[in-house]
Amino acid sequence: MTVTRPSTDPARVAATIADLTTYASSDACGTVADLGQRLVDLAVELVGARAAGVLLVSDPDGPDGPEADLLASTDHTTALLEIVQVRSGEGPCLAAVRSREVVVVDDVADVAERWPAWSAGAEALGVSAVYGIPLQVHGDVVGALNVFLDGPALDAVDRAVLTSLGQAAAAALVQHRAVSDAETLAAQLRRALDSRVVIEQAKGLVAERHGLDVGVAFQVLRAHARAGSRALSEVARAVVEGTEQLPVHPAPEGDGAVDASGAGAPGGGAGGADGGRSVPA
Repeated sequence: MTVTRPSTDPARVAATIADLTTYASSDACGTVADLGQRLVDLAVELVGARAAGVLLVSDPDGPDGPEADLLASTDHTTALLEIVQVRSGEGPCLAAVRSREVVVVDDVADVAERWPAWSAGAEALGVSAVYGIPLQVHGDVVGALNVFLDGPALDAVDRAVLTSLGQAAAAALVQHRAVSDAETLAAQLRRALDSRVVIEQAKGLVAERHGLDVGVAFQVLRAHARAGSRALSEVARAVVEGTEQLPVHPAPEGDGAVDASGAGAPGGGAGGADGGRSVPA
C-alpha cells in the first residue's frame, strides 16, 4: 500500500528543518528539553508517525553502554517505553547511538529475543515498527531519536528525512555546548533533566486535581503551552507553583483527549466561554 507522507514534499521538509533551527536559537527555547520537545513533535508531523521520543546521551561509548536520559516524548506512554529502554540498556535508540547508524525495526516481533524487555513494552502499546535515529554531527553523538509507527513502515526517503532532521537537532545541541564552558553545560543539562521532573510533577497534579488519566493530563499541558506559544517546561513549572490556571475542556466519551487551546478535542466541537470550564491547576 502506498502511503503519502509530508516527508515526500521537499518544501515541507525544508520548512520543518528551518523551523527546528530557528526555534533552537530563539528565546522560546529555554532549555535543551524544549528543543527536544520541538524535535519529537516535528518528527511525528513530518512522517505521520504514531509517537516519538528522544534520549540525551552524556557518554555514548561508556564501558557499560551509552549513558542516556529521557529528554522529551510526544506522550506519556512513549515516555514510559523510553524509560524502559534506558533502564534495561536495550532498544533501538541505544543501538543507534552505539552504531552511529539508523536502526530499522520494521516489525517489533523480530527483535523480541534481542531486546526482550523493550519489545514486550512496544508490543503492549501496539507499536508495529520503530526507527532509531542517531543525533550526530561531525561524529559527535549527543543522543538519539525514536520514531514509532502503528501503520506501514517508513521507506528510505522517510528515513533520510528523519536523519537530516536529527542532524539539525544535533547541530543545535552541539552549538549549546560550544557557547558554554564545561560548568555551564553541566548546569544546562541538569536544568533540562530537572525540567522533565517538573513536567512529571505537573502531569501528576493536573491528573489528580481534575480526575484525568496521566496521559490526558500531559495532553492538556502541551495544548496549553502550544496555544500560548510557550515552552512546555514554563507551563509545567507554573502549574507546580500554583500560578497557572489551565482551561480544561472535557473530551467526548471514549476520545481520551483533552484540549486546552480552546479549540476542543480533535474532531470535536469548538470550546470557549460556553464550551468548557476554566479550572485552577
